[in-house]
Amino acid sequence: MRARIIPCAVAAGGALASACATAVPPSPAVLEYSRAGCPATPDLSTAISLTPKKETNGHIVTTVIGPESGCLQMGETSSPYALYALPSDIDDKTLSVGGVLEVLRILSPTVSVLGTDGAVRRTFAAEDYFYRGPVYSVQFRPEPGDAYVLVTTNPARVGQRYDSINVGTSTTAVYTGYGTANFTTGHEVNGSRAFSYEGAVQIIVYDSDTREEGRSGS
Repeated sequence: MRARIIPCAVAAGGALASACATAVPPSPAVLEYSRAGCPATPDLSTAISLTPKKETNGHIVTTVIGPESGCLQMGETSSPYALYALPSDIDDKTLSVGGVLEVLRILSPTVSVLGTDGAVRRTFAAEDYFYRGPVYSVQFRPEPGDAYVLVTTNPARVGQRYDSINVGTSTTAVYTGYGTANFTTGHEVNGSRAFSYEGAVQIIVYDSDTREEGRSGS
């Protein structure tokens, strides 16, 4: 079954947020996952396209992997997964792929690059994953022969917590009789999320050349 595509934007503060999501309570971290009968290889026909309708620098695709997603047998454990098809013109592309920092959870991502036959061509070490804004991700440039990006979960990271403090400030100008003084007030919001077997995946496709083919003067 296909991963469910989220029709909502991802807020810069690290939570899934949009008008359509305001009435939905945040999803908790899923700390256990076990499904029988999972295949050893992904179904390539379910791949979600990463090719935008129009060339743009910063094409974003966000999906959720969870109970309705396909699963893979990975050694002695199973994992839900999402599969993405790379754009055909990969020479000018850089990809950032990982788990979104939701309100209560972060998908514990394992990112692999597959060839046209679905075989794994590249994986990434633990030190390649960083918090890049609201996404715990890896970043890479596709190479000739790369065709798909596979996102599964890393059970070794599930249950670990990521604690953060988001600080907001506001400044008010006040006239004192001797001139104007600026008073700054602020608030702190503590956030604690657990790495999860399920959650949102976000891929950003950066394009260094967004010129349309055939444009005059190009």
